[in-house]
Amino acid sequence: MSYEIVKTEENRTTVRFTEAAADVDKAFAGIRSRIGKELRIPGFRPGHIPRSILDSRFGNLVRAEVAELVRERAVEAIIDEKDWLLAERTPGGDGQLPSEAQDYIYELTFSLFTTPAPRDYAGVEIRLPRFDREGAIDRTLDSIKEKLVTFEPAERPAGRGDLVLVEATQETAAGTQPERMALRLGEDNLGPGLDRILEGMSAGAAFTARISLPPDKDGEQPAEGKPTSFLVHQVREPRYPELDDELAKKAGGCDTMAEFRGKLGERLSVRWEEERGREMEDQALSALLEGNQFEPPAYMVENLRADLLEEMKGKPGEDTERFATELASAKVREFLVLRAIAGAEGLEPSEEEIAVEAAKSTSRSAAIDRLRNRMALEFVLGRAVVTEVEPQAGDGEKPAESGPEWGWKVCEAPGEEKVE
Repeated sequence: MSYEIVKTEENRTTVRFTEAAADVDKAFAGIRSRIGKELRIPGFRPGHIPRSILDSRFGNLVRAEVAELVRERAVEAIIDEKDWLLAERTPGGDGQLPSEAQDYIYELTFSLFTTPAPRDYAGVEIRLPRFDREGAIDRTLDSIKEKLVTFEPAERPAGRGDLVLVEATQETAAGTQPERMALRLGEDNLGPGLDRILEGMSAGAAFTARISLPPDKDGEQPAEGKPTSFLVHQVREPRYPELDDELAKKAGGCDTMAEFRGKLGERLSVRWEEERGREMEDQALSALLEGNQFEPPAYMVENLRADLLEEMKGKPGEDTERFATELASAKVREFLVLRAIAGAEGLEPSEEEIAVEAAKSTSRSAAIDRLRNRMALEFVLGRAVVTEVEPQAGDGEKPAESGPEWGWKVCEAPGEEKVE
């Protein structure tokens, strides 16, 4: 295949392609063979239909499929060679069909997309919380202690962190059996409000409560839950293991706690570096998208959107559709901005790098795009202005949900009764 650019007007480029007769004939033979195997004509076995019958009945179909095959190959080749981005999915073309034993000459007009010159990619500001190695070790040890906690009976009122054994009976049909359960105060295992009621109670305390719901969107008050009677059987307080050499052997296979802390510190440092890298990339990409606003090619967004929706099967709805559209648009812009930065800075992978990347079951052009964009992101990160800040209290905690409060409400004051 050879070509020449015959006209360029703004973002539209017309190219005249020439496919050699020998290659055209090979395409005809391949298309005829495939159609002949697929056809079912009485009196002939699949794949043994005479060419004269194929040409008389399906000649134009064969020529059209050869044209499509040849043009698709030519489009892919010139896009890879010229490193073009299309503004529209399919180039416009003339209606010329190929004939055997002749060169196939045709013209295609490409609408090209040019990403706006990238802005604000040097000196991107990134803020990262300072890594407190000793604090991270202490928090990890606290987590280990929490996993190894035991509970012992306590002759006192229940407090936050205690394990309270209760018996619950819902006032429904006669014959309902009481249900025994263990509640860790502060975790709200049965919903908000119940743990606060239980705090300060001792073994033998009894009360009745029900779930109270907030008004609906019209201001109507829903029916309250059915009353449930609770009886406190026992209060147990937590007993945590000591941070000693015995714990180091049990939890970390180390002889001493000092050795265990050192091992934890190394692991946490590695994990922090990984998280730090991801956070830097996230902040840098967000800054690039913020500083480079433009509308990407619609077909690129739609292609990625379809892939995202395929991955999110089973989660239909307007929110899913909107999320997939917004994410696809952002990811396409991210790809285009990094590509433009690579072009502006002359970043190109080596042939050796391309060969290694292309070997991962991907095309050469896709491998080049990935490598080039990776280089562009590394370029941005290498020139970013990174500021370490003190971690804020509560960092990493799930924010409290807003909205009308619902939860357990006492409907009969606590009383005391003997526990057998």
